[in-house]
Amino acid sequence: MAEIRKTLPGAAYHSTETYAVDKERVFYRNWIYVGREERVARPGAWLRAEIADESVLVVRGKDERLRAFYNVCRHRGSRICDDEQGEVRTHLRCPYHAWGYALDGTLVTTPMIEKDEIDRESTSLWPVHVEVWEGFVFVNLSRETPVPLLESLAEHPDDPLALARVGLAQLRTGHVSTIDVRANWKIVIENYNECLHCPTVHPELVSVLPAYKKGSIFEDGRDDGGVTLADGRTTVALDPRLRLPLLPGLKGDEGPQSYYGALVYPTMFLDVDGSSALATAVFPTGPQSCRLVTEYLFSPEAFDDPAFDPKPVVEFNELVTRQDNEACERVQRGVTSRAFEHGVFPAKDSWVHLFDQRYLRDVEDHPGIERQDS
Repeated sequence: MAEIRKTLPGAAYHSTETYAVDKERVFYRNWIYVGREERVARPGAWLRAEIADESVLVVRGKDERLRAFYNVCRHRGSRICDDEQGEVRTHLRCPYHAWGYALDGTLVTTPMIEKDEIDRESTSLWPVHVEVWEGFVFVNLSRETPVPLLESLAEHPDDPLALARVGLAQLRTGHVSTIDVRANWKIVIENYNECLHCPTVHPELVSVLPAYKKGSIFEDGRDDGGVTLADGRTTVALDPRLRLPLLPGLKGDEGPQSYYGALVYPTMFLDVDGSSALATAVFPTGPQSCRLVTEYLFSPEAFDDPAFDPKPVVEFNELVTRQDNEACERVQRGVTSRAFEHGVFPAKDSWVHLFDQRYLRDVEDHPGIERQDS
């Protein structure tokens, strides 16, 4: 009999103590995907991201440079921006005492406060590390200088860097959806990393991606990590006749009937087929909940057609996502049982096990989250 590999302990999925560790060791030290750069394309545009109880603003400066800051006023700690995104002409204004910050974070206005009362140069918004890859914006809340984003991405076993070949930087957003899930963020990530559940939970998905009928995330005979779409499809959608413009890097490609998926640790899913790419950010909202924000990306050519409609892609993915979320919430209810100390990993759960091992490296030496046999 093969050696039994154990999952994370039950408390790792629901305890407030573990969630506190996850915040400090995972979300405040790794590169976290927050959204597409086109959402902050113009000077003055800003995007708010909630990352495990920390609020971050990504801002486009007058100099076209992208910066990120904690969404906290330096006066007495008020949140500055409440909307998901917006645009200002010259500065960000705190709604409490109207302190204003230039787009580079510098404190510029302090109504009813004498100029010599505040050293404005040393009272800028607290900065956050920010980098962009192929139009995807990542932030890092580490107090130290982090490993560069590209260097970090190169270490991911799913090889997300290889997907740049489809022209990711050129893609445009056709739709954004937000869904709340009553499940720990790790349960959602683990579910993404296996397909043993696919034949039972996703009848529509396995009809579009037949390789998943066998419970594996890989296809026999392929070594590129891709799986073949059924019936000549070029898009993961229910209608095999749907034809959208191919992604820029796939023009003239003899095989755009493939799907590729990559996890960018800790919380980004990147799903690519012949004519669309889906970027999903998973934002923890508590020990037993998280929020999924999915951006649906298409070739610029698609937007030149007045009849372009992303709905078939959106509706199919939201169907699959609902099915996944119901399964994840079922797991969440189960792992809180006093009986659940550990689960087990069969061979086809190897990528879930790999994720757990990566996670354990981040939280190493914390009592109660012991490392399992590798």
